[in-house]
Amino acid sequence: MKRLAHACLPALLLAAGVLAGCSKGAVSPEDAQANSLVGHWELTQTDGGLSGKVTPANPARREEIIFTTDKQATFLLNGAVTAATPYSLFQANSYVNRRPQTFLSYGARTGSEKEFIERVSATELVIVEDYADGLGYYYKRRP
Repeated sequence: MKRLAHACLPALLLAAGVLAGCSKGAVSPEDAQANSLVGHWELTQTDGGLSGKVTPANPARREEIIFTTDKQATFLLNGAVTAATPYSLFQANSYVNRRPQTFLSYGARTGSEKEFIERVSATELVIVEDYADGLGYYYKRRP
């Protein structure tokens, strides 16, 4: 009986390794944020920049972004499309806070091409320019 157990042990370990290799991997931070990012967002305020102040969005300049599941970003100003571009997400260390962040890669919106997602939830999106005097853009989800 002991011989049988010793003979079967390598086979059992091999089978366990194969089964463990077939399990689903963890969802990457980019994929998790991409799912939350999809939707229609309206700018509510900015903060930071050279002044460091919080500035409410100008109601006469309604700025919006629409992120779609097929990785397209559409920028609107007062309901009119100003730009449409593909986007992608990638992980990198932030210059601002020295931590890994999920960055957005798309055409320049404000002259800044280095922006990361500080936070995204069901109702709020915060995108930050990765510069010492960069702005933070605060959005609320639109229906």
